[in-house]
Formats: sequence, structure tokens, C-alpha cells
Amino acid sequence: MLPVLPGRSATPEPQDPGDLDAFMAQVLRRRKINWEELRGYVFSERESLEITGMKVAPMESFEREYVWFVREGNLVRSPVRIDGVKVSAGEQAKAEDEYLRRSKRRRRDSLEREEFFGFKFEPGRYLYAGKQSLDGRELAAVEYFPRIHDNPKGSKEDEYESMLEKTLRVKMLILPEEHQIVRMTFDNVGFEFLPYRWLVRLDDIEASMIMDKPIGDVWLPREISAYGSISTAAGRLAIRYSREFFDYSLTDVRVKFWFDIPDPPSPRP
Repeated sequence: MLPVLPGRSATPEPQDPGDLDAFMAQVLRRRKINWEELRGYVFSERESLEITGMKVAPMESFEREYVWFVREGNLVRSPVRIDGVKVSAGEQAKAEDEYLRRSKRRRRDSLEREEFFGFKFEPGRYLYAGKQSLDGRELAAVEYFPRIHDNPKGSKEDEYESMLEKTLRVKMLILPEEHQIVRMTFDNVGFEFLPYRWLVRLDDIEASMIMDKPIGDVWLPREISAYGSISTAAGRLAIRYSREFFDYSLTDVRVKFWFDIPDPPSPRP
């Protein structure tokens, strides 16, 4: 069970961290299982971006549809429609090949949401923040305050890996009896997956992932969303970015587990 901790401190210093660290270790083990389970499914995705506050070019707002499937031991993201227009077979094949090449080069599947599955937590920096309800479930709220590190000197991938260390807070809503993260939220972060990030400066971005049970008793991603504002030479704009995941179905292809997290769970029979 989740330990009952004293009230929150005004400073980001954890209180009585031992029991909470032990509880969170089980939560993070469950997160690894979530990741491995995900890679056993074929599923669809709907991605959308809306920028409001001024007249923007059509390319800066869009809706895209994809299907994810296993190929050569990797999950591949294949475009289906862009703004309602069906993608041709040739364009699909080209996009799939390029996505697969990138995944092999990085030696991991870039689901563009590894921030949620792969963010590294340090013991001793958690705070228990009470209870909160979501979708009819009573959940435990746990906050995490990362240490702030300078960008490493190295490759662009090193920079990518360290981007989320600049977030000011991670908030998790957890189903205690299953040690399951139902929602994870990052405050004040400019996520790498946001499109057109080179056009603007991101301000005050909040990004969340919600997990659910769309098929059977398995927890899988339901949606990723990001809200906030951006600054341009023309002024301040509001941004809404979302990714919805649906139509999950099991695949009988065993996916090789590239994600670099220690002590992976035993494979399912």
C-alpha cells in the first residue's frame, strides 16, 4: 500500500522517502511491463496540432492518422491519412522504410513518447501529494522534482536524452493496488515530439500521457496531449497537440525489446 506521508513541503524536498521510494520502485517496474506489453500490439493513432491566436499557415495545423505494426522486430509507424487525404502505397512504403532505418540507427523504437516510458527517476525526490480522482478511479498523486543538469557535451541524441531533465515537476496519478501510473504529467517542458519546434520558442508547456485498458486487462496508452503557449515574432500563440491511440489488437510477432531499462520483466509465455 502507498505510505501515508506528512503534508507537502513548500520546497521540492521529499519527506520520509524510504517507504515512498520502495512503493515507486514497484510503480516503475509496472511501467516497464506497460512498455513491453505495448510492443505486442498493432494499433492506430490520430495526431493533431492546433495553433491559435493569429492567422497561421495551413501547414502549422494538421490532423494525421497512422497505424503501428511490427516489422523486422521493430514497431513501425505508417501514415494512413493526412488532413483527410489518403496516403498512397508508395508514400507509405517510403515512410515505413525511413522510420525503420531511424529506429535501427538509434537501436530503439522511437514511439516519440519514450519521455513517459523512459524518463529516469532518482530515489529520494518524490513527494506524496494526496488523492485525486480520474475516470472514476481514486488515485494516489505523487510528485517528482528532478535535479537540473547542464546539457551534456556530445551528440544530438545526448541532448535529446537530457531535455526532460529541465522539467520542473513530474506528477503521477497512480492506482495503488496495481502500482499502475494512470496519468503522468510533465510541467514546463519543451517536448522533442512537438512539430515545427524550430519555428518558435516554447513557453509553459504541460504534456501528459493517460493510460487505460482498451483491450482486456492490459494497460496501454490512451492519449498524449500537450497544452501551452509559444512565442513568435508576431506575438504569443496558444498550442494544443494531441495523439490518440485506439483499435488495439494483439500481434503474434515477438518484438525484440531494445529499450534500455535495467531488470526487464520476464517474458510472457
